[in-house]
Amino acid sequence: MSTRVLKPQHAVLWAAFFNFIAAFFFETRVATTIGKGVVDPGAITLTVVAAGLFGAIVWDLITWWLGLPSSSSHALIGGLAGAAVAHAGWGVLQGTGLFKIALFIVLSPLIGLLLGFLYMVGVIWIVRRNAPAKVDGVFR
Repeated sequence: MSTRVLKPQHAVLWAAFFNFIAAFFFETRVATTIGKGVVDPGAITLTVVAAGLFGAIVWDLITWWLGLPSSSSHALIGGLAGAAVAHAGWGVLQGTGLFKIALFIVLSPLIGLLLGFLYMVGVIWIVRRNAPAKVDGVFR
């Protein structure tokens, strides 16, 4: 279900813009972690990549069908890790990369909550001297 905050075209443009900008500020650290920090690169074959992608797609479809929130990028990482383990065993997993990913699965919502709270406090502080206006019917 859509929130209708932005038109789909505008949402795609915003996402593209910020992904482009992020490449300059954060370089390729995320791609490096996924490419070399999750699974030993020697264990990656075309079949492993295809199986990982297939697993991620199936997982995304299941969570979509059940209406559960999920991260497609984390599904891709899990699919790649699972396919690599099936192909070459548990020894191909690299703990530090997996730990970083697991850590930020937990930290990113908390960081978002904190930033949202700080933004809200800032907006309230900016309009602190203004009287509330009547807005019933304006945004219907």
